[in-house]
Amino acid sequence: MLLVLVPGVVLIGAYLFLRFSLQSSVQKEEKKTGEVLPRVDSLGGKKLSVVDLRPLFVQRIQQVLKKSSNGLYTLSVGDLRIDVLASSVVLHGVKLLPDKAKQDSLKKLDKLPENVITASFDDLVIEGINLDDVLKSRKMDYTLIKLTKPVIVVHRTKPSPKGTQKKDFLQRFLKEMDRLSIKKILIEDGELTVYNDAKKSEPIQMKNISIRMNDLLIDSSMLQRKNRFLFAKEATVSFRDFVRPVSGGLYVLKMDAATATIPEQRVEISNFSYASPLSKAEFTKRQKWSEEMYGLSLPHVRLTNVDWWTLLNGEEITANNLILDGGKLSVYLDRTKPAHNSMGHFPNQLLIKLPLKIDVGKIAVRKLGAVYTEFNPATQQTGTVYMDDLTLNTSRLSNSKNSLPLVVKGSALFMHKVPLEARFKFDMQRARTGKFEAQIKTPGFDGRLINSFAMPLGMVRMDKGFLDGAEATISGDEQKASGDVLITYHDLKLSLLEKDKGKKGLDKKDVTSLLANILVIKNDNPKKGGEPRREQAEFIRKPTGGFFMLVWKTMLVGALKIIGAPTKYASK
Repeated sequence: MLLVLVPGVVLIGAYLFLRFSLQSSVQKEEKKTGEVLPRVDSLGGKKLSVVDLRPLFVQRIQQVLKKSSNGLYTLSVGDLRIDVLASSVVLHGVKLLPDKAKQDSLKKLDKLPENVITASFDDLVIEGINLDDVLKSRKMDYTLIKLTKPVIVVHRTKPSPKGTQKKDFLQRFLKEMDRLSIKKILIEDGELTVYNDAKKSEPIQMKNISIRMNDLLIDSSMLQRKNRFLFAKEATVSFRDFVRPVSGGLYVLKMDAATATIPEQRVEISNFSYASPLSKAEFTKRQKWSEEMYGLSLPHVRLTNVDWWTLLNGEEITANNLILDGGKLSVYLDRTKPAHNSMGHFPNQLLIKLPLKIDVGKIAVRKLGAVYTEFNPATQQTGTVYMDDLTLNTSRLSNSKNSLPLVVKGSALFMHKVPLEARFKFDMQRARTGKFEAQIKTPGFDGRLINSFAMPLGMVRMDKGFLDGAEATISGDEQKASGDVLITYHDLKLSLLEKDKGKKGLDKKDVTSLLANILVIKNDNPKKGGEPRREQAEFIRKPTGGFFMLVWKTMLVGALKIIGAPTKYASK
C-alpha cells in the first residue's frame, strides 16, 4: 500500500505547496509595488484561486498515479493548510480509490496488481518541502510525512511472481522521478482490512496500527537492495488487540500486541492465543465426526531474520528462528461421535500441503505445558495426560519436497513428575507416504501414576508395580509402524475393569484379573538373574487413528508382549 500512497501524497503536497507559495510571493510583491504582475495562464483561461487549485492538483496527482499504478487509482482531498515559513502542508480528508473501469480493463489484460487498495485518512502532514527541488530537480527530499487514522482496505486478487511488485513499481516511478527521500514517516492509529478475493475467505482486520519509518529512499539503487522495508532503512510496525474468528467461528485467534523491527528483521508477539469460544459440549455438538478441540496460548513469540517482502505479499514465511517461550497447549477429544478417516494427516503430510511456502531455520519451544483430555463413552469418564516443561527443538522447517528431513527433539515431565525424551524424524522427500522415525525414552516411575488416564481410557488399573525404564525405536508410514520396545519393571499387578450399567464407577473383573496375574502376566522384567526381555512390535494403522495414536499403539503391542498379555488389547 505504501508503494503507491507515500510517493503519491508527497507529490500532492509538493505541488500544492509550490502553487500556494508562488501565489503568496506574487501577492506580497504586488502589495509592495502597487503593481499587478502578469500571471501565467496555466488553467486555460480560468482564474487562479484557492478553489481553482483543486482540479489542478487532481490532474497532477493523476499523472503521478497513472505512471506508478497503470492508471488504477484516483485521489481526492477534502481540505488543506499551507505554512510557507514552516515549509509544511497539511491535508485533510484524503481518499485513494481504485478506478472501477480501469480495474476491469487491467483485469481483462491480466495486468491487475496483486493488491487493490482503498485508503482514506484524517490528516496528512508533510514537512521540509524545498521549493528549489520542486522547481528545478527530479529529486525531492522531505523531513516528515505523518498520516493520522488511516483506514485501508486491501483486496488480494492473485499471487504475483516473487519480487515483481516492487520491481514494477520502481520502474514506473523512476520514469517520473530520480529520487524521493523522506527522513521520517509516522502512521498513527491505523486500521487495515484484507480480503482474499481468490480464496473468498474471511477478511483479516487489524486495528491500532502504528508505523515508524526512518530514512526512506526510492531511487535506482533500490532495484538491487534487499535489506530495506518498503524502501526504509529502519522501521517499526506494531498493532494491538488483534481478534479474528476462524474456522466458521469454531475458533478465535487473538494477539494483544505485535511489533516488527527493521533492520533487525525481528517480529515479536505478546499473548498469542488460538482457542474456541464454545464449551466442550457445544463444540462436540457442532461436529459430524469426533474432532479434537484445541487451545493454544503463548505469552511470547519471536521470529528473527524475517524476509519482509515475501511475508507482506503472502508468498512465504522465511526466517532464521522461531522461538516460543512458555505457554499452554490443550487438546480435548470426545469420542462419542464416530471417528473419521485421518489418512494424509501425518505432520510431514500436513506441512507439504500448506498453501504458503515455509522456510524456517530452527524452531525452539521452551517450557510449554501440554494437556490431553479424552472422554470415553464406554466408561462415561475422562482421562487426562499432562506434559510439563515441554521443550522442543527442530532442524530446518521447510515444506519443499526436496528439503532435508525435519528432525524434532523434545523433553518434558510426564504426569508432572517423570522425565521423558523423544526424537522424531519426518522424511520430507517422501512426505506423501508419511514416512517417519521415532525414538522415545523414559526412566522409572510408580506404575500407579498412570491410573488417572489408564482407568477411564484403557479400562486397566495398575494396582502396584514399578516401571524401571522404557525405550522404543519405531519407524513407519501412514499405513503401519514397527520397531523395538524395551520395558523393564518389577512387582507388576494390574486389574482389568468393566463398566456396569447404571453405575458411575468402574468395577474390577475379579476372576479375569486373578487369572491374568497368575497365569498370564509376567510380573518382572528381567526375572531375577535373567536378561531383560526386548520385543519386536508391529501395528497396522486404522484409517481413523492419527500419528501419535500409531506410535502409542506400536509401543503398546511391544509392552503387551513383554508382560505376557494378549496383543489384541492394543486394537481396542
